Amino acid sequence: MSNKGQGRVSLAFLLAAWRRRQRPERVIDRGYKAWLVREPSPADWRARLAAVQRPPRISVVMPVFNTNPVWLRDAVASVRAQIFANWELVIVDDASIDPAVAVCLAELEGDPRIDVTRLDVRGGIAAASNAALARADGDYVAFMDHDDTLAPHALAAIACELAADPAVELVFSDEDQIVGGRRVRPYFKPGCNADLLLSQNLVCHLAVYRRTLVTRLGGLRGDLAGAQDFDLALRVAAEVGWHRVRHVPLVLYHWRQSPGSFSAVERLRCEQAARRAVARHVAGHATVTANPVLPQWPAVRFHVPAPAPTVSVITPVARAAPVEAYDPALLTCVPRAAQATGDVLVFLAGRLKPLDDGWLRALVAEVSRPEVGAVGALLLGRNGGWLHTGFVLHGKHVARSVAPPSDAEDPGYRGHFALARTVSAVSLACLAVRRDVFIAAGGLTADAGDFADVDLCLRLAARGLRTVWTPQARLQYEQSPPAPGRGAAWMRQRWRAELAADPYHNPNLRLRRGRLSLA
Repeated sequence: MSNKGQGRVSLAFLLAAWRRRQRPERVIDRGYKAWLVREPSPADWRARLAAVQRPPRISVVMPVFNTNPVWLRDAVASVRAQIFANWELVIVDDASIDPAVAVCLAELEGDPRIDVTRLDVRGGIAAASNAALARADGDYVAFMDHDDTLAPHALAAIACELAADPAVELVFSDEDQIVGGRRVRPYFKPGCNADLLLSQNLVCHLAVYRRTLVTRLGGLRGDLAGAQDFDLALRVAAEVGWHRVRHVPLVLYHWRQSPGSFSAVERLRCEQAARRAVARHVAGHATVTANPVLPQWPAVRFHVPAPAPTVSVITPVARAAPVEAYDPALLTCVPRAAQATGDVLVFLAGRLKPLDDGWLRALVAEVSRPEVGAVGALLLGRNGGWLHTGFVLHGKHVARSVAPPSDAEDPGYRGHFALARTVSAVSLACLAVRRDVFIAAGGLTADAGDFADVDLCLRLAARGLRTVWTPQARLQYEQSPPAPGRGAAWMRQRWRAELAADPYHNPNLRLRRGRLSLA
C-alpha cells in the first residue's frame, strides 16, 4: 500500500474516533464531574421541606444477601444521612451465609428507625423484598439495593413531589453509577415516557410507590428475577395511568457497578426476564424480541389490527405504491390529504426512499393503538447518518431534531436512537396518523408553515394522544432536506408555554446543533 493510501486510512480512523468522542453519552460523561458541583445544597432542601405541612412516611425497603460489609454500611449510612426525617428502613436478610453480614446488621440494633429481620430459607430478591414490604408501614415504599447509596436529599425531593400532588402513585428520579468509588455515567431520563418504558427500564432507580398499591398488585414477581422492578413499573403504570406518575429530574440514586453484582453475573437471565415482563404487558398485541441494535433491551413490534386498515400514502410526486408486505388492495397513493380516503394517512416526502420492507406496517401498527395520535420514522441523510429521531421543543427555534450530525453507528444517549419512545413531535417527511383523528384535530394548519407537523402533534397531545417515534421504520433522503423557517413566529405565539418546556426532554440536558450535552 502506498503512503498516500495509508494516510487516507489513518484519516478515516481518526475521523471515526473523533465522532465516537462526540457522541452525547461520552460528552455528558466527560462533563459530569464539573456538573456535580451545581447540585442543590442541604440548606436548599431543608427550606423546601419546611413548607411541607403533612410529610408522607416513606419506607425504604432493602433486601440483603451476602453483601460486601463496606458497601452495606455505606448503603445504610446514606439512608441515615437523609435530610428528610419521616422514614423507616426495612431490611430483610435473605438467609445470607456470610457471617460478616450478620455482624453489620447487628450494629443497627437500637436504632428505632431501622427494622431488621432474617429469612430462614433463601427466597431470592423478590421474596426478600416482599417480606420487607409486608413489614413496612409507610405511605410510600422506596426500593433500594443493598450495595447502592441515596443522595442526602433523595427522600426530601420525593416528599416534596408527593406533597405537591397527593394523588401521585409513583415517583422516579434520575440516577448515576458508582465505579471505583466515583460517580459516573448519569442517566438524565426523558420524563414519563410510556413508549420508552416498553423497551427499557426507564423507572429503575430511585423508584417510590404508594405502598398499598404495590401490595394490592401482589408485590414483586419471583419468576422475573433480574427484571422484577421493571415488571412492577409496567404493571403500576398500566394500573394507574401516566397522569399519576411523576419524574423528578434530579440524580437521587447512586447505583454501584461491580463484577459480582446480580445484573453482571446473571446478565442473560436479566435480559430474558425483561423480555418476558414486557411480553406479559403487551400480550396479544405485539411480539417481543431482543433489540437488533442493543440486544440487552427488548424490542416491541405491535401487530397490525385485524381487519387491516386501509392506508393512503400522501406523497407529492408520482410513484408506485410502496413495495412491501402490505395488502395492495388496501393501499393507495395520493398527492394531497384532501384526496385521501384511507383509515390511516401516511405523509411521505418525495425525496425519501424506504430502507426496509416492513416500514409501512410498523407505522400502521403503532398508529392503530388508540392512545397514539401520530407516529414518525427514523430518517437518515444521504451519507447514512441520522437526521431525524424525533423533535425536541425549543422556545426560540420551535423544534430541533435530536440527531444531527450523528454518525450511523451512534445508538444515541442511553440507546434512544434504537428504542421507540414518546416524543413531542415528529417530522411530516414521514408521519402516520389515523384519518378520523387527523380530521377531528383540524388537519394541517397553513399558518404553522414549515412547522405544521409540530403544530399537529401538539394539537393531538392537547386531545390526550401521544406522538411516537419508532426506529422500526427507516427511510433515507436522496437529497438534503430544506431547513425549516416559515411559521416560526406564529408557532412561538400559539404554543409559547409548550415550547418553553418539552415534557420528554430532561432539563439537565441542552440541545445544540442536534447534539445533547449537559445544561
